Amino acid sequence: MKIIRKTTLVLVITVISLPFLRVASAQADFEGIWNPQHPPRMGQPPPDEVRLTPAGQAEYENYSADKDPTLRCLMPGIPLGLVDPYPLEIVQQDHQVLFLYEHFHQVRRIFMDGREAPDHWLPSLIGYSTGQWDGDTLVVRTTHMSPDNNMWTAGFPFSGDENTYVIERYTRDGDMLTFRGEVNDPTYYEEPYVVNGRWNFAPEGEIWEYECIPEFGGIL
Repeated sequence: MKIIRKTTLVLVITVISLPFLRVASAQADFEGIWNPQHPPRMGQPPPDEVRLTPAGQAEYENYSADKDPTLRCLMPGIPLGLVDPYPLEIVQQDHQVLFLYEHFHQVRRIFMDGREAPDHWLPSLIGYSTGQWDGDTLVVRTTHMSPDNNMWTAGFPFSGDENTYVIERYTRDGDMLTFRGEVNDPTYYEEPYVVNGRWNFAPEGEIWEYECIPEFGGIL
């Protein structure tokens, strides 16, 4: 009698858990173009309410207009450009929110997929921004900002130290987008520097060409 041996091959599939990034679903609609309607002083705090450290006061007293990056045809970035008198377009995607500024054609990416700022990221004028939804409010945290910037053109300085960061909160109410930003710079400020802004929804709005001419700033 011939015995036939049957061998059963069992395939074992091992599922490896991978650290997938989280994608935050949009909880409010900010899409479109927004025209600025900022409060007085462009939403900056009254100067007599700003609490500077001794180091910050020394920088404030040594301020000169040539320290304004925009007069050197450099984009204002963050924190100087948190509010400005130019239109803003917002594009919402699954993994990021894009802020497209008319001013200097700045492109700002706010990553919404749960990532953290990488250690290798070099400081820059625009910094590195991550965001999440708190109900209908977009909360943005920005780090890795350049010291070659100011808090505001009135002379308030910005240290750009590695422990500086900005928290922004954006909320839509009808056709109004309101903003509150807290700049944390303990090197130069005893408490967070708070700035506010607001924009009106402009469904027929446009983003125009912006050209920086150094001669206008008295640079050349």
